[in-house]
Amino acid sequence: AGAAEAFLVHQAEHLRRVSGWRAEAPDWFVEAVESPWERRYADSGGAKIHYRVRGAAGAPGVVLCHGNAAHSGWWDFIAPALAQDYRVAAMDFAGMGDSEERALVTPDGFVEDIVQVIAGMDFAAPPVLVGHSFGGGMSMRLAADRPELIRGFIMMDSPVYPPDAPRNSPPRVAKRLYPSREIALERFRLIPEQPVVTPYAVRYIAEDGVMETPKGWTWKARTNIFGHPAFGPAFWAEQRDYFPRVQAPTTVFWGAESALCTPATMEFMKSIAPPGTGFVEMPGAYHHLLLDKPQETAAMLKTMIAGY
Repeated sequence: AGAAEAFLVHQAEHLRRVSGWRAEAPDWFVEAVESPWERRYADSGGAKIHYRVRGAAGAPGVVLCHGNAAHSGWWDFIAPALAQDYRVAAMDFAGMGDSEERALVTPDGFVEDIVQVIAGMDFAAPPVLVGHSFGGGMSMRLAADRPELIRGFIMMDSPVYPPDAPRNSPPRVAKRLYPSREIALERFRLIPEQPVVTPYAVRYIAEDGVMETPKGWTWKARTNIFGHPAFGPAFWAEQRDYFPRVQAPTTVFWGAESALCTPATMEFMKSIAPPGTGFVEMPGAYHHLLLDKPQETAAMLKTMIAGY
C-alpha cells in the first residue's frame, strides 16, 4: 500500500468546475477551498483510492472519512483549518468521489480503504480518525478491530440504532444520467433531507461531485450503499456489536436537529458506549453538520483532536 501517485492539484482547473457557489460564499469559504492540496492514491483491494492531502509533513496526522454517496470535497472547507496544525488526509471510499470502483462491496472492503490511506500517509505516529455518517460507521469498525492504527476516533452523526428502533428503509438511489451538468446540479438533494443552512456549501459539494461520461452527466458516487444487501438489517445488528468493542479513545459528535441521531438513538448509544467515550452535541445543526455549521465544526474538531 502507499501513494501510487502524488502531485499538486492545479487549483485554477479544479475551481473552474466548481464555481457556481461564489456569488454567495463568504470570504473565509473561498479562501479555504482555494487553498492548495496534494492528490494521492493508495491501492485497496485492486481499486485506486483517492485522497486529498493538506498540512505540513511530519505534523500529527488526521484522516477524514466522508458519508455515503459523498466525496472528499465535503471536507474542503473544514480540512484547511485542521491543516494549520495537522497533516490531513481526506479520502474517497471505493466507488465514490475520484476513487475507482471495486466489484465486491462490503464493510470490510471500505474499512480496508481507510487502512491503506493511513499506510500511504506514512504518519510519524498514529492519526486521529474522523468519520461522518457512513464514514463514521466504517471508522468505528477499524477503531474496534485495529485500534493500534489510530490514536483517537471522532464519530460524526453516525448512528448506532437500538434493536427495536422503528426505521424507514433508506431510499434506494438509482444511478442516473442527465443530459447536462446544469440539470444534474438542479436535481441534487441531501439524504436524509433537511433544511439547507449554507446554500453555497451545498452547491460546492454538488459541483465537485458530478462528472461527465460518454452517455451524459452523473454523480461520482457510483457505489451507493442505500439498498445494498451488504448493508441491510444484519449490518445494523453488527454495528451494535462493534460500538461497545471500540478500543480507541472516542468522541461522538452529532447535530442536535439530526434526523438520524435522534434523542432515543443517542440515549441508546450512551448506554452501550465504551467507558470514557465523550459525547458532544452541535446546537442548531442537522445530520450534515459540516455543511450546516462549517466554521463551528472545524473549531470543535480542532478542540477534540487536540485532546488525543
